Amino acid sequence: MSDIEEDCYPPQALPRGTHTPGEKPQDGLQYLSIVHSEASYIPDVMSVDRSMFNLMSDETEPRDEKTSLSFPPALINKQVHKFSKLRQYCSRMQKIHPNKLQGDELELSISKKTFDEQASLSLVLSLSQVSVFELLDYVQDVCLSSEEKSRNPRAVGSWVFSLLCVIDKPVPMDYMSIIRAVGRRCAALSSELLTTLDPEKLDLSSNEPNFQYLVLFILVCHYFEQLDLLEEFGLASGS
Repeated sequence: MSDIEEDCYPPQALPRGTHTPGEKPQDGLQYLSIVHSEASYIPDVMSVDRSMFNLMSDETEPRDEKTSLSFPPALINKQVHKFSKLRQYCSRMQKIHPNKLQGDELELSISKKTFDEQASLSLVLSLSQVSVFELLDYVQDVCLSSEEKSRNPRAVGSWVFSLLCVIDKPVPMDYMSIIRAVGRRCAALSSELLTTLDPEKLDLSSNEPNFQYLVLFILVCHYFEQLDLLEEFGLASGS
């Protein structure tokens, strides 16, 4: 039987050189010898444990009830639509706004006290994309920090909203990390509102200062398509 099996092997298609284990191949023939040697250790039939590919959604363990919460679709649609219209307006204004501040000019124009007042449209429209993200990174790192107690929520929120309005899409991955950091900060600041997403209660909370942080979190997740952030805070992405 073994003689028959040996006769079934096809003839050698390519010549193979001799190679000493542990030494670098000196030519192509010696390299082919290494490949043939390694291939001899590979079994004819291979199997894979499919359990390693199981997704979190396939688990049968009961999930926390909090993960079933999601933003009311009406709230998402309203905020995303309003934000899209404002972005269109800002885009038209940017085309006719001649000045672009950056570098030293930006440092002279911006200070921490700047964020105690509502955002200046003329200043925001004057920023280059690099300056927009530098400023947005400063806001999320300093003004949106949980350790910052003297912030003016409405003023800071207006700055974040305005800066997001003038960001060009598609957003480079390096810059998207800043937007995601903003989303996390805003979610943390609106954590009390995230514990219940009942539409009626949200309507009653719409005049609270922290409600705007909830809106900003919605925009980061749904307009800038960072839906995985919802799961970080125990929310469902919805449909």
